[in-house]
Amino acid sequence: MQQTLLALLALMMATFFNFNQMQTELQKQRQVVRSEMEQMALGVGMQTMEVIRARAFDEATVGGAKERITDPSKFKNSFETGMACQAFGGSQTCDSVGDFHNMKPSTETFETPEFDMEFTVEVEVHYVDASMQKVSGPTFRKEVVIYIQDAGDDPFLTEPIRFSEVLSYY
Repeated sequence: MQQTLLALLALMMATFFNFNQMQTELQKQRQVVRSEMEQMALGVGMQTMEVIRARAFDEATVGGAKERITDPSKFKNSFETGMACQAFGGSQTCDSVGDFHNMKPSTETFETPEFDMEFTVEVEVHYVDASMQKVSGPTFRKEVVIYIQDAGDDPFLTEPIRFSEVLSYY
C-alpha cells in the first residue's frame, strides 16, 4: 500500500514537472511570436514614415518655396484631419506632412513568403520645439507619430506599436 502511494506521488510530481516545462515552452513561443509581430509592425511603420517623409514639410512649401522660409509663422499651420490619402489607398492627395494628421486609418499588408499579415495604421502630426515638447504654434519641426496594430477581431499585440520621428524644415 505504501509503495502504491509513493508511486502515485512520484507520478503526480513527474506530471506537475512536465506541465511546468510545457507552460514555460509555450510562454517562450508566445514571446517569439510577439517579437516577430512587433518587428513586422515596425517594418510597416518605417514604410509609412518613408511615404510621409517624401512629402513637403508644409502647405506653404508644396512645389518648392520661391524663397526659403525663415520665420515659422509663415507656415500655413494646416493639419487636415480625416483625409483618405492616396498613398494609403484613399482618394485624396496628401502633399504635405500635415495632411497625414489623423488620416483615416489604413490597413497595410506585411508580406512574407508563407503568409501576409495586415496591420492598421494611424498617424498623428504636431509641431514640437527645440526640446521636442509638443507646441500649438508652428515651428521648424514636426513630430510624426505612427501607431501600428495587427488587424483582426483578436489582435495579437496587446497595444499598438508607437513609431515616431521628428522632421525638420531646415
